[in-house]
Amino acid sequence: MVTPEAAQVGTRLDEHHTPETNGRMPVCRKCGARTDAPAGHHHRPTERELIRSDNWLVAELRMSHIQQARTLRQQ
Repeated sequence: MVTPEAAQVGTRLDEHHTPETNGRMPVCRKCGARTDAPAGHHHRPTERELIRSDNWLVAELRMSHIQQARTLRQQ
């Protein structure tokens, strides 16, 4: 059973990127979260992965803001 928090983080990960798996393990190569199947159509993080997955999303957002600032500075 997936908790509402896990479903929310999974949806946020799906919005950020399509899961990338090796086809054998249900783990996304990009963020490390579990996926729904080895083919990886959707992220389905476990309760233990929620904090790490949420922190990963925050870090990605910060990195995109830094990149945007660098781009604006170069113009």
